[in-house]
Amino acid sequence: EEMVRPERGDDYGWPYCYYDTDLKQKVLAPEYGGDGKQVGRCARIQPALVSFPGHWAPLALAFGDGKLGPAYASGVFVAFHGSWNRRKHDGYKVVYVPFANSTPGQWEVFADGFAGRRKGPGTAQHRPVGMAIAPDGSMYITDDQAGRIWNVRYVELGAFASGRRAWAW
Repeated sequence: EEMVRPERGDDYGWPYCYYDTDLKQKVLAPEYGGDGKQVGRCARIQPALVSFPGHWAPLALAFGDGKLGPAYASGVFVAFHGSWNRRKHDGYKVVYVPFANSTPGQWEVFADGFAGRRKGPGTAQHRPVGMAIAPDGSMYITDDQAGRIWNVRYVELGAFASGRRAWAW
């Protein structure tokens, strides 16, 4: 899964190339003559801004404006529905990609645990599918597995917690 900033004429390699998170480079897909390690024609393509593990299924984006806390003032949240076609099911989370001067940084997990103990398309308890930032700064995350809407908001803890931040669900 990749985040790109498309511009006219750019070639990101699809469907011939994919980003291998272990090799940290684009490789030629087996269905187009690759072996999962061979770079070939993929050496000439435009790199992605950010890469995520394959088959996590990103379904929604929401841009941060700082109302969810100062650490989320400039970046994008991505809701991952979760994988169904890989050996180890994963995803089922919301991540945050910080931006500094329009350049994305390393993504981090913002909200996790939706799947519960059994990650899989038919066994996950919850699967994030959409999100929106409300006028009050809280985030709504929709769940199409259990039919829920989660509301996440930023709260400051009192002096007893040394000013740490917390999330209320």
